[in-house]
Amino acid sequence: MKNFLFVAIAFFALSSCKKDTISNLEAELEDSQTKLSDEYIIACAAGMPDGFMEEQGFPVSMFFYPVDGASNYKYYETATDNLNEEDYSLYQEIPVESIPVFNGYLRRFQLPRNKNRWGIVTYEVEGSLRICDPVHIKVATAATVWAPNRIAITDSGVNPSFGWQEFAQFDNAIHFNVVSDSIGNLISGTYTNDTSWSFYDLTNVTLNIRDINPEPILDSASTYKFTLMSVSDDNWVTTFGQKDFVTQ
Repeated sequence: MKNFLFVAIAFFALSSCKKDTISNLEAELEDSQTKLSDEYIIACAAGMPDGFMEEQGFPVSMFFYPVDGASNYKYYETATDNLNEEDYSLYQEIPVESIPVFNGYLRRFQLPRNKNRWGIVTYEVEGSLRICDPVHIKVATAATVWAPNRIAITDSGVNPSFGWQEFAQFDNAIHFNVVSDSIGNLISGTYTNDTSWSFYDLTNVTLNIRDINPEPILDSASTYKFTLMSVSDDNWVTTFGQKDFVTQ
């Protein structure tokens, strides 16, 4: 009986040690009992050295889109950005809780450190594990620019048009546009390669994260907010802006 007890304790100790040695994303993926999905998470990061959106303790925010049923959100990052971002063994899990954005339609991790590095988000959904493309956090050398003054909104009843000016120094790959109501609920979320978009015209939309039927509509004589994130190829938000508008 004593020998059995000793073996059981030793096995438990070895199992615990094995789990404790899993300290990077590559090891987590290899050890996970959940299959890796071929569908990727939509994610990007924004940051300002003095604190993103005046949050001084958190210069960087990692935004991501949780599909219906997503759970167990995790964040991993590298120590620097001078490395192979595709090497998952270089990503360490950072114990941080995500918080809701647009009342939970998006989420974000608020992150410390004014250093450049790479970040990755994972979560589980429908029995599979999803992962995002590596996100290049460039807060130290290419901080996100707060530029609501670059946004123009043209009134057109309940179908306003939005336009924005890009900065010449940024090579943006895509623009993410959100229209939300007065209490922060997301009404529409669209991606476009153009520097303009009209509600609710999808002809120049490359991705619609709220594809519902019937299509979303705006109420007349109501206040809404337009949010713009211009994003580079490596998923860094170069420009961020928000502007309120009132429908006619």
